[in-house]
Amino acid sequence: MSSLNIKITTKRGRTYQIEPKQYDKLEELITYARDEMSKPCIYHMLSWVSDPESFKTSKRNLIKLFDRKLRKQYKKLKQEVPNTLVAYSIEFKYTDVDEINGVCDHPTTGTQQLPFLHLHFYVIADCNKCNPVTFTNFAKTALNEIDGLTKARYLKSNKGESYKNVKEHFDDSFQRLLYIGKINQKSPEIPYRETFGASRV
Repeated sequence: MSSLNIKITTKRGRTYQIEPKQYDKLEELITYARDEMSKPCIYHMLSWVSDPESFKTSKRNLIKLFDRKLRKQYKKLKQEVPNTLVAYSIEFKYTDVDEINGVCDHPTTGTQQLPFLHLHFYVIADCNKCNPVTFTNFAKTALNEIDGLTKARYLKSNKGESYKNVKEHFDDSFQRLLYIGKINQKSPEIPYRETFGASRV
């Protein structure tokens, strides 16, 4: 693939660019989920990096930490934990207190002067033996137990869906996943050199 950035246009007509290396990684991830999982469901989670210094340590093994915390949640109820794949991006912007606290998924006041270091965290879970609707509760709790993160929530689709079935909505799921590979929000105010990560497949 060319070393030039790839231009992506959303269904709403918005455009952004993504690095080829990240595009390839995300394509590999979601294609593997579609082909190898029985019921792959994709979720868009978001969490506030409220303690950047603590998260600096957590970030080194973020995907493994999430898996460990998720298994802990399911073990409490003696349910089978789904296999998961993860892709994430750390981003920064200025917003208001409502968005930071998870009251809304966007600013609701005219004052957008608070720094918001946050984690976009996509999870693809194989929900063949678990309830895909309640998975969000386990995932939120797992993220909130990781040092440096708080106020975890999931972002619904424009149609109000909490997840997408990757096999049934592959193209739409892939376009949503590509969001975290965009280079537009890579602010110099992010205190980490590496801002993107994904499960190995």
